[in-house]
Amino acid sequence: MRKKKCYIYTRVSTAAQTEGYSLEAQQERLREYADYKNLEIAGEYCDAGKSGKSIVGRPAFLQMLDDISSEKDNISFVLVFKLSRFGRNAADILKSLQLLEDYEVDLICVEDAIDSSTPGGKLTLTILSAVAEIERENINVQFMAGKMQKILNGGWPGGPAPYGYRSVNKELVVEPEEAEIVKLIFDRYIQDDGTLNGVAIWLNNNGYSRISKGEVKPFTYDFIVNVLDNPTYHGKINYFRRTNIKGIRKNPKDAVEVDGIHEAIIDEDLWQQAREKREASSGRQEKVDEPDRVSLLSGLIKCPACGNGLIATKNKHVNKNRGGHYKTIHYYSCRYYRKSAGRTCEFKHTYNQAKIDSAVFEIVSNLAAHPAFEKAMAMAAGGDESVEAYEKRMKEIRKDLYHQEHEKNRVGAELDNLDVLSDDYDTEYERIQAEMDDIYDRIESLELSLKKIKKKCSEARQGVSSIEGIKKILKNFGKFYEKLTSEEQRELYRQFIERIEVYPEEQEDGRVLKSIYFRFPVRYGESDTIETWIGAEDEPDDEIAFVLDCSEVQVTVAEAKATYAEIRAYVLEHTGMKVSSLYIAQIKRKYGIDVGIAYNKPEQNKNHVPVCPVEKELAIMDALKAFRMLTEDTEYMEAAV
Repeated sequence: MRKKKCYIYTRVSTAAQTEGYSLEAQQERLREYADYKNLEIAGEYCDAGKSGKSIVGRPAFLQMLDDISSEKDNISFVLVFKLSRFGRNAADILKSLQLLEDYEVDLICVEDAIDSSTPGGKLTLTILSAVAEIERENINVQFMAGKMQKILNGGWPGGPAPYGYRSVNKELVVEPEEAEIVKLIFDRYIQDDGTLNGVAIWLNNNGYSRISKGEVKPFTYDFIVNVLDNPTYHGKINYFRRTNIKGIRKNPKDAVEVDGIHEAIIDEDLWQQAREKREASSGRQEKVDEPDRVSLLSGLIKCPACGNGLIATKNKHVNKNRGGHYKTIHYYSCRYYRKSAGRTCEFKHTYNQAKIDSAVFEIVSNLAAHPAFEKAMAMAAGGDESVEAYEKRMKEIRKDLYHQEHEKNRVGAELDNLDVLSDDYDTEYERIQAEMDDIYDRIESLELSLKKIKKKCSEARQGVSSIEGIKKILKNFGKFYEKLTSEEQRELYRQFIERIEVYPEEQEDGRVLKSIYFRFPVRYGESDTIETWIGAEDEPDDEIAFVLDCSEVQVTVAEAKATYAEIRAYVLEHTGMKVSSLYIAQIKRKYGIDVGIAYNKPEQNKNHVPVCPVEKELAIMDALKAFRMLTEDTEYMEAAV
């Protein structure tokens, strides 16, 4: 029978020599063990006087791992005297053991009686994994404690410096020109006629501008709000002040405000005056008309001209004939056409909210049966969801990770060995640093992929499929949707729609929607429900993204809905008959189509109202079916006697 092969690894530090763990003693013991187990020693690796704190400083150990990953000798075991000789850093031990496992190599610690091929040895590895995780958590805790201490001392916690300041040596320093504009914003706002929009418009009209990410930008309503609400300007450091993308504070209990060591731009009196006005005016921002109304798709619909999100606007006119107001019409329009946003966009067209909202709802309700959706789901499933397939992929990624780690160590050594006195030191340093950055990017990407596949593998073991959960939600979307509040409906859309593109003008068939970019969140190991989407603050494990070309689906009922003029034109073109708006309104009412309120209806009904003839009624019905305002199976109804 052919002998199995093994490597022998020994390591010793000066301190260990006095404890009886000399290289000779380790090597002799391991050779005896190999002989006892009938193993062929294919290689011996020794790090003399090397610390076990990290594998980076042990060239022989790294060479051994390289030889294993290249399958140089096709070994089955690595023999070490004790686990402490293999390493003292739990994370390094675990990573190295994982590499051995991926290449089907078992570790045997002779004195500790640990054999990774046995159940007892595997239990030891599980414990090591827990220890490594605790070690990582402790590092994070220590880091956050140090950061919090800096904040409590009034230091800047890091991140982009507020407008009016620069970050110099990780501390805030006043930028004089920007600071003057900050003062101007506060001064103008506290005036009796000062408003948020008014301050922005005044700055833009008087030649002021700001630099953001290297570009000249106008002042906007949002920018003015952020300046007036930022306590940094009156000398405070406020940590966790900002909210996440859903408008929820990261952790309100952890929010702290302390006196900063940086120079204040405005004094306490000016700050308090601005705060009092902000608080007093906040009540006036509440909606008077339709307080419960929510614009479902604001921000998701993008301007065809500038690409920014459209916002809600409304049109409310006084009825001069009968008093009061006509019905308020709500629209989506580009905010950057407004003066308060600096009018950086010239696109002034508006889109009827009811029409767009209904069209998007119809498309989403029918999405589960669309080929683009089915294709995206199939690609996400990968066609092979077996546990074995996932484990094979994890093994490949871990191998790649090891090679990247080795490259990192190699490049790091090259960086350390640069001659600082060399003429080309700076050039070489930049080259090596760029190479190191690329390696870190690859490692980060691989670790993220490994994390996702681990969760997919766990899901496969449990027989749970997040993708099936997404399909179930969409197949029953209408039933779920109608039970939600307007706020919940708005948030739900934001969980799986990234952007909606619209045509600059309505197309010939009435189509307005151009394309919808979907991004469905996937949380492996969980059963997707409406509840897991709404209010979810954690980042999803993965995403299923695809673009729906709206020209590939039937024009929605809301888009196809025709005006009276279009219905008259259709009837004339197809039958040669002329029909009045009165006849059209009669037929729409007869078949249950909402025709709205007649605001200019006479106070007294006329004695005689003409009734639409049957042949014209049938022609109008055909037109309504063509515009999808009636279903194709709608039949003519006899008039009630």
